[in-house]
Amino acid sequence: ILGCLVVVVLLSAASFNFFRGREPKIELNPYQALGIVAAEETLKLMGDRGQIVVAAQDTSQYEMLALAAQLKAFQAAALKKPNVTVALETIAMDPLMMMTTGGRLPAARFLKMLADYPKAGGIVVFLGFPQLSAQELDALEHHPAKTVVVAAYRADYQPLLERRLIDLAIVPRLDALPETTQKPRNLREWLDQEYVILAADKPAAPR
Repeated sequence: ILGCLVVVVLLSAASFNFFRGREPKIELNPYQALGIVAAEETLKLMGDRGQIVVAAQDTSQYEMLALAAQLKAFQAAALKKPNVTVALETIAMDPLMMMTTGGRLPAARFLKMLADYPKAGGIVVFLGFPQLSAQELDALEHHPAKTVVVAAYRADYQPLLERRLIDLAIVPRLDALPETTQKPRNLREWLDQEYVILAADKPAAPR
């Protein structure tokens, strides 16, 4: 009986490894393109201010290959510019917090970042923009940092874009690509196929 159990365990392990090896690989090019373009657009907005603060979900607890690719590409692209530094603020978002915040950056953490980095040139949020009170939004107008959001589109982004409380939002496209669409040849084409860039002069919902 013991011998049979050993054989069953070994066969189960072998089957697991076999099928695990056949799992489809994630296409990381769109996420790398997203990180690079987000960095380039942030640098354009910042002017001479050299510090970027990035807020993103903590990837040490849950494996998130797409987010990890975005962050790595973002930092590599941003640091190519002289005198630019990137401070990464990670937020532990367990399933309960993701549900209660709707996938948004907690407001208290965002406000703490503003206080901790008063001279930051750019704040890039790889989560939903936090829900702030009217008073907190008014105070945000006086912070010198440009705010970039890289996350799913929310309806409340439009008035924030118009007030330039969000200077730029890079959000996923909602429409399906035509069947005749060719594979992207460069990073910008990867981004254009998968994402839409929204700013104050074009605060429309993604197509």
